[in-house]
Amino acid sequence: MTELSFPIAFLAGIISFLAPCVVPLLPAYVGYVTGVSLEELKKHGYARYRKQMIASSVLYILGFATVFTILGTAAAGLGGTIRGNGGAIQVVGGAVMVVLGLQFAGIFHIKALSMEKKFALPAWADKLGHARSFFIGIIFAIAWSPCVGAVLGSILALAAASGTAATGASLLFVYSLGISLPFLLISMTLAQAPKYLKTFNRYAGGLSKAAGAIIAVLGVLLITGSYGHVNAFFYSLFGWGDTLTNLL
Repeated sequence: MTELSFPIAFLAGIISFLAPCVVPLLPAYVGYVTGVSLEELKKHGYARYRKQMIASSVLYILGFATVFTILGTAAAGLGGTIRGNGGAIQVVGGAVMVVLGLQFAGIFHIKALSMEKKFALPAWADKLGHARSFFIGIIFAIAWSPCVGAVLGSILALAAASGTAATGASLLFVYSLGISLPFLLISMTLAQAPKYLKTFNRYAGGLSKAAGAIIAVLGVLLITGSYGHVNAFFYSLFGWGDTLTNLL
């Protein structure tokens, strides 16, 4: 079931980053991570801050990617520990995905899944230089957000059913890449971001509903044991087997 899981994890990362309650705050958040405000960019231009923004963005990405990868390893490791009950793992993981998907789509409104933990950076973090961004990435990954939690929880459920710790770690790393690419894009176009994000925000609600529905459907496929058949179909359709053979 691995081949299909990776593109799903990547798209889940993009969806997490562009969640409706995140999009309006992105310019301010990216500015906070990089240490460069919109006003500074408009006044002095990108050339002056390019190295700082790239370095800060990459370190931030490494911070949350590290935590997510560890979570993926732990989730798959837990699944591997009770591998003798593989069918039960898929059923439980699928049920979790259905609930979280419907929550993300706005159909369910479970208060426990909407709780948010906020962490304020300690004063000494401002003295870390570029490493401050790495620390923010770690905090972002640890803090629970109702916007990200449903999708992340679904990918963790998928990782638990995936089989091995290596696969689980890889899934969450790919999930992190899905978050990373739009973050880098917005970092490099921060001055123009409010304009195109305003347009995107009009469709963010619909995207969340569609994404939540897809997650729920994937959960049903896991519960019914059909996920493997769907994966095999795409495996043969896109020739993933030949691609992997050529790479090896």
